[in-house]
Amino acid sequence: MKKVLSLILCGILFTAIIPLSSCKKQTIRELNVYNWEDYIACEDFDMVAEFEAWHEKTYGEKIVVNYSTFGTNENMYNELKLTQKGDSFSYDLVCPSEYMIQKMIIEGMCEEFDYSQLENYTKNVAPYIQDLFVKNDWYKYATCFNWGTMGFTYYPVNDEGKGVEYDDVSSWSVVTNTKYANKITIKDSVRDSYVLALGNVNGQKLLDLQNQPNFDELSTEYNKQVHELLNDFSDESIEKSRVFLTETRKNLYGFEVDSGKQDMATGKLWINFAWSGDAVYAMDLAEEEGTFLEYVVPKEGSNIFFDGWVMPKGADKELAQRFLNFMYDEANAIENLDYICYSSPIVGEQVFEYVSENYGLTTLIEVPQPTGDELEDLVFVGDKYYKEVPLALDPNFSGQSTYSLTYYDEESGEIVTDDPIEIYAHNVKHFFGDKISGDGIIYTDSLNRQLVAMYPTAETMNRCVIMEHLETADLKKLNNMWDSVKVGYMKYSTMLIIVIVAVVVLALLTTLYILKKKGVRIILPKKHLGKLVKSERIK
Repeated sequence: MKKVLSLILCGILFTAIIPLSSCKKQTIRELNVYNWEDYIACEDFDMVAEFEAWHEKTYGEKIVVNYSTFGTNENMYNELKLTQKGDSFSYDLVCPSEYMIQKMIIEGMCEEFDYSQLENYTKNVAPYIQDLFVKNDWYKYATCFNWGTMGFTYYPVNDEGKGVEYDDVSSWSVVTNTKYANKITIKDSVRDSYVLALGNVNGQKLLDLQNQPNFDELSTEYNKQVHELLNDFSDESIEKSRVFLTETRKNLYGFEVDSGKQDMATGKLWINFAWSGDAVYAMDLAEEEGTFLEYVVPKEGSNIFFDGWVMPKGADKELAQRFLNFMYDEANAIENLDYICYSSPIVGEQVFEYVSENYGLTTLIEVPQPTGDELEDLVFVGDKYYKEVPLALDPNFSGQSTYSLTYYDEESGEIVTDDPIEIYAHNVKHFFGDKISGDGIIYTDSLNRQLVAMYPTAETMNRCVIMEHLETADLKKLNNMWDSVKVGYMKYSTMLIIVIVAVVVLALLTTLYILKKKGVRIILPKKHLGKLVKSERIK
């Protein structure tokens, strides 16, 4: 009987414990992401919030993304090292640039990717990017997030003769041209500005490569030789670069990292050494004010860069790869492309359509009366419907060199056909590859604006190279060179502030001296409220 009563009591206690255990607070998984500032869609489309919602809907699990940002690769690397515990780091995903990725791989800091969990990446990544990562053996530990070239954003000569000549800015030597004194900025970055310096120091050698008999600007051998000349870290080249940059400094408005695109858009600068994504941003910004900027990769050759995602040791690989797979969805990649203006490695029909409509020429064509949701994207004038389409889809266009575009004039409320303009066919097939079905032609009215900055020609890409990761000794030499270049450099605005502060301090000290001579003591209470007190001189 006692045994029966005991079993009944245990059953009662067990049923009482069940609801208590269900009240225990469940732990919410967290994903720690470390990325560049302003480097992810976060306004009309909030990538982080959208992923959290998508994850809960898809996997039935609520998660939190802790998203933080850094300003330089070195800051990111130091933060990782400071928060390291054993072999693990405090972030699940970080987004370094190519040279820092190489460094982190060499130091064994990264987890390997499982590409079966990154279907959107393998399905949508551009063949060029895929080959680049496989060739350099980075693909095991890194995926590409954005990429681009380095060149000059510039203010082209306008009708009044004001601005920069294309022949001048198409060479690295433009930074020494006194016609543009105090109208040029270069990067406050040793690695980027060293490429600019080598473009000058080895400029003639780079051009001589193009003057060889039977020269093929798409050949692998040519790219290899450009790579060697723009990755020359010999003592001789570093010293020549130091001399060049020190002398060039006199012709510059200054050094900058992020302010250049704003200064170009406002007309404060005429030439800015820029990453292509920043160039596109500046062109978009200036265009809103009716100013048209352009971008060029110097003829000698340049740097091609990328920023990529890596999973530091100890990362939650499952959540990290889900986040990346979500971002690599073609529609989501377009959201990032639209927000940050840097070229995405993700390609496909949707991306091609987006680029064609936003950066290629478009025109209105008449269409039959539609039904349903199709009305939202149409213009209705008179009794006719018109649709805006890329120029290539206009049945009246057959690839001629000039054409009259049709558009809707909001002021008159009429459909207007503009005067003929020059038309250029820009092919992006070399980058999109078989991810698109067509010929890859996008028509533009300029070969030096957003479209070509985002997707340079195959020839331009072949004269651009990755800058290698440097071993400690070479990096120290390069940093010492840069320190020497920067010694004594000061912006005019900074100099003015220092002069003003110096004058104020001098005036204050003079006043104190005079008061002291007159026997006035200055008492500073704890709250630092100065009080003048008259005292008798000590005789």
